[in-house]
Amino acid sequence: MSSAVRLPTELRQFLQLPGPQSMLIRGPPGSGKTTLSLALLEASQGERVLLTNRVSSGELSREFPWLGKNGTSEIQVVDASEMSVSLHGISNAVSQATIAFDPQSNEKESLAEFLALPPPVQEAWSRLPSDSPSTVVVDSWDALVEHFLGRRPDRPGPSLDRPELERMLLRWMGRSPTHLVLVLETDQSSQLDYLVNGVVVTRREQVNERLERWLHLPKLRGIRIANASYPYTVEGAKFQCIEPLRAYSKLHRGHVDPEPDAMPGFLWPGAKSFAEAFGRLPIGRLTVIELDEEVPDEVVQLLLYPAKIHTILSGGRVLVIPSPSLAVDEIWEPMEGTRPAGHLAEVFRVLDVSGQLERGLRGGSKDRQASLVSIKSLPPPEPGRDPDDNEISRWLKGGAAAGHAGLVTMYSSGLEALAATMKLPITPEMAAGFPASIQNMLGPNSLHMIAVVRSDAPLFASIKSLATIHLRLLNRQGRVLIYGLRPWTTGFVVAESANSGPYDLLRIV
Repeated sequence: MSSAVRLPTELRQFLQLPGPQSMLIRGPPGSGKTTLSLALLEASQGERVLLTNRVSSGELSREFPWLGKNGTSEIQVVDASEMSVSLHGISNAVSQATIAFDPQSNEKESLAEFLALPPPVQEAWSRLPSDSPSTVVVDSWDALVEHFLGRRPDRPGPSLDRPELERMLLRWMGRSPTHLVLVLETDQSSQLDYLVNGVVVTRREQVNERLERWLHLPKLRGIRIANASYPYTVEGAKFQCIEPLRAYSKLHRGHVDPEPDAMPGFLWPGAKSFAEAFGRLPIGRLTVIELDEEVPDEVVQLLLYPAKIHTILSGGRVLVIPSPSLAVDEIWEPMEGTRPAGHLAEVFRVLDVSGQLERGLRGGSKDRQASLVSIKSLPPPEPGRDPDDNEISRWLKGGAAAGHAGLVTMYSSGLEALAATMKLPITPEMAAGFPASIQNMLGPNSLHMIAVVRSDAPLFASIKSLATIHLRLLNRQGRVLIYGLRPWTTGFVVAESANSGPYDLLRIV
């Protein structure tokens, strides 16, 4: 299951409600309303009609090549911009309208009310079955009603204003099991918000100098709104939104996208979507993942484990300096199975920054216990002592000597916990010397390092200038968005993979 879907769950459920139902889609120009309305038509059952007066039927075919067939039903297009009102068309519409007359009403008044509707609406109505589900999208209602009312003085009959015309439209569409969708060119509420059954608002915003698209669901009668906001994209002329990720324990952990071709001097990040968005991981360099305070560690683990697994499968060694908040299973479980039983410690080590992992591993598997590095094995810094004279450094050098690139994943919170455990305060002098320590580790050991840091971490300012890749992760409405600062990229949303890959990054365009 993917968290990237064409339509939010709530809108799919709304389409399944028995008609008549009415909905507004409103938002500023360029926010994706037409693409959303076409996605609604594609997902609808029964007869489907698109009444358009903003773009011609030819333009629709060019811009939305997938438009036309959905299963065995075709989407009919009523092009109001090219439509001429003929006696034959009016006759067909009136014939269809008489089917829906209320026997208790005055037939003459009903017919007069129907004929007072805009001719394109009459044409759309004539194509609908009277007793089976159908869906009509009017794109846009603003343009249609303003054009119609502007020409109204030239026509016989009583004068109409927009509110009365809208009430007439809803009354007529309510005479058959139809889902009526009206597209408005504004994000301001109006009387229609109170008359219709559902309201969908699309927004196109600039955040951190990048485009974000958000869909909001302020109202859907008969539907429980579990998620009122969804990020979405219209890339490829198709509407696609992101549902919240499932619990980390239910995701497809352990999956890695195969490396398409080896590139000397680079590590494969284990995920095709990462490589396409930000590139591969250069050996001897640093990647910084900067976190918003609300970004959960589980999402970071989702991004990190494919690179760790690929490194191990390629013969390299992986060192993890974890966050103290990570649980034992979150650290080890994705790595298990990458090596035969009893051999994981040859290529995978975890530094116990606070002593809690050693306690958590008591009675656990031998592979996990063997790959845990106690802080007792790290001698405290002393004048004249070689800082690389310790178990971890010797182990990493062994991997480099074997000719395989390795990977270090390091949480700044883990380093802070390690310093506290070893009673080493993080002074300004220590922070200033930290970049040199990283460079000394990376170069001779044929490593790439991924540093996961909070923006307010004491060590962040000192290392961000070293980063070849610098990503910023923000938590918004239950989704994690990624912005590339180096290299500069548009925004992406972390989504569950639609296939067997580790995850997807959906570009917001």
